[in-house]
Amino acid sequence: MDSITQIALGAAVGEAVLGKKVGNKAVLWGAVAGTIPDLDVIPGFFMDTVARLDFHRGFLHSILFFLILAPILGALIEKIHRQENASRWDWTKLIFWSLFTHPLLDCFT
Repeated sequence: MDSITQIALGAAVGEAVLGKKVGNKAVLWGAVAGTIPDLDVIPGFFMDTVARLDFHRGFLHSILFFLILAPILGALIEKIHRQENASRWDWTKLIFWSLFTHPLLDCFT
C-alpha cells in the first residue's frame, strides 16, 4: 500500500487509541508508527533485486518486530511527552496498534 494510506491509517489508529488523552500528539505518533515498517526499503537500495524482494516485507513487517519496538518507542515517547496524561503503556499500545495496521493494509497489495 502507498505511504500516504499507511500514514493516514496510523494517524487514525493513534487518534482512536490515545487521542482523547493527548490530542494531536497521538495522531502524529500514530502516523509515524504507521509508516515505520516501510523503512525496510532503505537497505534495499544497497541490495540486488532478488535480495531486495526477499528483504522487503520481512522482519520489519512481523508481529515479533512490533512486540519488540512498541515498548521501546512507548518508553521513549513517554519521556518526550512526560507532562502528558498518558502512561508508558498507553504510548506502547498506540505504537503497537499503529504498527500492526501496516501489514494488514499491505495484504491488499
